[in-house]
Amino acid sequence: MSEKKPRAYSSYSRDALTPPAAGEGVAWLGKQPWAHATPSYRLLRFTLWSLGWLLGMRVRGSGLDRLATSGSRLLVGAPHRRYYEAFALGIAMPAAPRVWWLGLGPFIVGRGRLRAGMLRRLGGLLPVWRGTSGIETHLQAATAVFAVGAHYGVMPEGGTGGPADRFAEFRPGAAIIALRTGVPIVPIVFRFHNRRLGLPWVEVIALPDTSPLPSGAPAPEHGSREELQLARTWSDALADQMEAVWRGTLPSAA
Repeated sequence: MSEKKPRAYSSYSRDALTPPAAGEGVAWLGKQPWAHATPSYRLLRFTLWSLGWLLGMRVRGSGLDRLATSGSRLLVGAPHRRYYEAFALGIAMPAAPRVWWLGLGPFIVGRGRLRAGMLRRLGGLLPVWRGTSGIETHLQAATAVFAVGAHYGVMPEGGTGGPADRFAEFRPGAAIIALRTGVPIVPIVFRFHNRRLGLPWVEVIALPDTSPLPSGAPAPEHGSREELQLARTWSDALADQMEAVWRGTLPSAA
């Protein structure tokens, strides 16, 4: 058995845990998610790529082309130590279908109406507030995303405060979503290559599709102890596998 991983953390005040009157996830968005790449989103992708290039950042993707034609996938990304891993993936992967991220509302949209309005228009985010959110909120958001043929993205470490030299513990929510929806998981590994000048170079590596449920095995009862145990055990194993790819000790086989 591998050594137990530490938990990542995020620091925020208690009043930031209360969701807005509009609600969370799809309720916050106010409409159904979409899979197509709007002109504003394509412009954002080009702008981010251009700024990154000018500042010395290069993004290289591996195994991502299949996301354009493989149907909806649950994208599980790690490690999460910066706030722009999601942007790196957005640049590296095909423009459509879109990926919609689970994100912490207190950090991303809880700091002003202008930011919230822009994010609603651009799409790609379904925020939650950890003080009240349970798996049903995440499951509802993911189900809405899969219904339109888009991808749902999760950073299972749950925060950017994990150790710099290893992965933090994976929370089991993504595995439970996969168990209940049957949508395959695509692990996404981020490698940042820091440089003396300019922004780091980023590798975005998509590993082969996987699932917490062995082929042909019956799914455990929703909400049961067996479901939670399977999700936790499988998430721990996935974290070890992705960390080995991140360290370069295991081929990506993408």
